[in-house]
Amino acid sequence: MNKALLFAGFVGVFAAASVLAQGAIDFSNIKTAGRPRIFDRDGTTGIAGANFLVDILVRNPATGNYEGVTKAGIAYTGVAPLTGANAGLFSGGVLEVPFLIPGASADVMVRAWDVTSGATYASAGWKGEVSFSIAALGGAGSPPTLPAVLANFSWFVVPEPSSYALAALGLGGLLLFRRK
Repeated sequence: MNKALLFAGFVGVFAAASVLAQGAIDFSNIKTAGRPRIFDRDGTTGIAGANFLVDILVRNPATGNYEGVTKAGIAYTGVAPLTGANAGLFSGGVLEVPFLIPGASADVMVRAWDVTSGATYASAGWKGEVSFSIAALGGAGSPPTLPAVLANFSWFVVPEPSSYALAALGLGGLLLFRRK
């Protein structure tokens, strides 16, 4: 009986320690020095409102892949940017990185997309991303680390198949015009 109780105690302590050993990021650029904004395609207007989503991925050193993070143990899916004077800024709160410990460095990717051009990042026509490194994740006993400056965030457009067809038609017309 005592051995079973002792074993259960060790398991409980190990489980609690593993939860506390997750790195953390305060996913917000509103608190970052210089308040770096994410601009719309024109390069001067901050993205705003429910038409845009911003999310974050962290590279898992075990797999080498960028993976999602969690918020209070639930998979984090993204946040809409703030509006008005705070356009281009977002505040997603403290996110847990379950595969990295506090103090670990992290390769991070912040992505934004226009949900009117696609519901997910993969399907969106207008989307952009920026990658950077964080020297040390926050965690238990210390404040979470703020993300690095989101400099060089660039939008790019993924043309729809009809755009390719239109381009091919235009190229064909130019070739036909050149022959005459």
